[in-house]
Amino acid sequence: MDKQQLLSEVSQAVAANLISQDELLTAYRAGNTQAGGEILANRLKLSDIMYYIGGAIVFLGVIVLAYQNWDIFPSALRIFITLGSTIAAFAVGALLYRYDNLKKVSQAFFLISGMLAPLGVEVALKEMGYDLDSNTIQLLAFSLMTAIYLGGFYFYRQTILLFFSIAFATGIFHNIINMIVGSNLSGSDVVKVWEYRILVEGVAYMFLGYYFSQGSLKALTGALYGFGSLFFLGSAMALGGWQPNQNAFWELVYPLLVFGIIFLSVYVKSKAFLVFGTLFLVGYILKLTSEYFTSGLGWPLALVLAGLAIMGVGYYAVRLNKKYFSHTI
Repeated sequence: MDKQQLLSEVSQAVAANLISQDELLTAYRAGNTQAGGEILANRLKLSDIMYYIGGAIVFLGVIVLAYQNWDIFPSALRIFITLGSTIAAFAVGALLYRYDNLKKVSQAFFLISGMLAPLGVEVALKEMGYDLDSNTIQLLAFSLMTAIYLGGFYFYRQTILLFFSIAFATGIFHNIINMIVGSNLSGSDVVKVWEYRILVEGVAYMFLGYYFSQGSLKALTGALYGFGSLFFLGSAMALGGWQPNQNAFWELVYPLLVFGIIFLSVYVKSKAFLVFGTLFLVGYILKLTSEYFTSGLGWPLALVLAGLAIMGVGYYAVRLNKKYFSHTI
């Protein structure tokens, strides 16, 4: 039976009141859950986990080797161990990718390469006499890594390469901000700039997550939503400040941002939004009670009210999870 015939029969059954809307949704969710379970099982194969654990151990081994013998290694050997290992791991990943039965293993080597890349490039630049404190040099380094791994992604279509491309592009963003603001800021101004840049970074991650959710790169959506909501809500809370240096605007707008993230979790079907929105709402409630009700009888009463509010938040978070996420991954 083809798709059109199946849909036609379903339409006829609905018109004859043989199938209700709830029954259709239940059947769809059951099928979606089954398909999702198979996908999840494929992603969590023991062999895949072991590949990534092995890759992380290889990365750790290179770091320990360099750390223990750094002072006795000549410059050329330092570059060979760090940058050479990066290039070698990328080359092995590219070679293994050519074989269908080894593509999973190739991801582990791309992982090793991506983790070693910042160390390898920084060591090479330092040993060549460049000033690593220069924002221009750092911008050049991160631009080079972004271009290489983004190019690798478009050629090999491995999600891990796109992940590192985004991470290195974040480094470009931070170095551009450093070049714009300069180095003559006071300590409090430096903190404020960091809070705003992380806020922007969180928004960018969330938009990227939504963009990828519409295509074949859904594997990155969860991580981008998670980091994005964490950075966005964390920096927004920090911008609100603490007594006696609160920022009235951010303290007033913060509940709207938190509830916005929670309600957005339903629209985009993101558990990360729901979890971090709930956690930061709880944190905001505790922050308010500690700032404004710490003296006299107000403190214990505020704790009681805060506890009840947190219980209410937890209850509705569980309801949202059961209603909208119990049948999704």
